[in-house]
Amino acid sequence: MERHLKEQLSAYLDGELNQDERQEVEAHLETCETCQELLEDYLHLKQDFVLSFSSIEAPEDLEDKVIRSLRTKTFPAEKYIGWFIFLCILIPFVIFYALTGTVIIKLLHGFSKFIIILVYAASHFILSVPVLSGMVIFLSLLVLAVSFYSLKRMLHTTVS
Repeated sequence: MERHLKEQLSAYLDGELNQDERQEVEAHLETCETCQELLEDYLHLKQDFVLSFSSIEAPEDLEDKVIRSLRTKTFPAEKYIGWFIFLCILIPFVIFYALTGTVIIKLLHGFSKFIIILVYAASHFILSVPVLSGMVIFLSLLVLAVSFYSLKRMLHTTVS
């Protein structure tokens, strides 16, 4: 199977190959019709690009306009003031957390354990006294009934 030099044909056409590579491509082109056709296609594409881009002309004062716009371009400080304020607020919090972060986390953890113990103790106390258990059940049903009644009234008034 014959090796084609597709990658080197574009470089050959642009004159980017050294003398040895150029001779290798020319020797290959003498014997390979596929690469000859591909080289002709590349040549037609290159000519089409040259014709297309040569017909496009830049305005005469384009360079002056670009230079003028670069000179007058300013970057307003208002654009960055929001970031400055954000960083001024964030940095003290980061420093405070870095210095006291583990202490605060341990305090929150201890507080959450204390709340859990209180809920656990209260539930055991309520369950150990039958009258309190009955009152809790009665109050829960009362709150449920009042909620149902107020929801019914609210839906009835919005529909009417």
